Amino acid sequence: MTLSITQVTPAAPRANTKKAQLIQLLRSKSGAGIAKLTDRLGWQPHTVRAALSRLRRTGHDVDRIAATARGEAKYRIAPKRQKTVLERAEGSEE
Repeated sequence: MTLSITQVTPAAPRANTKKAQLIQLLRSKSGAGIAKLTDRLGWQPHTVRAALSRLRRTGHDVDRIAATARGEAKYRIAPKRQKTVLERAEGSEE
């Protein structure tokens, strides 16, 4: 039996949903902390953390930025990076 690993490509969320709002907040250059996300989305902190986990599971590259002087970590969706020449060449051999 041969198993293959496939890369998950996140689907674009529908417009004007809480998920779309969350992704928009996380795509800002500075990211967003749990407090900002709970305030903007009207969610409890545990709901925000669960949503971050779901985004990761569905293929979004959610980074955790080190805690600031206030002690709050921030999260952001990393900008999409371009594949290197080697990665493109390896992908074409399949």
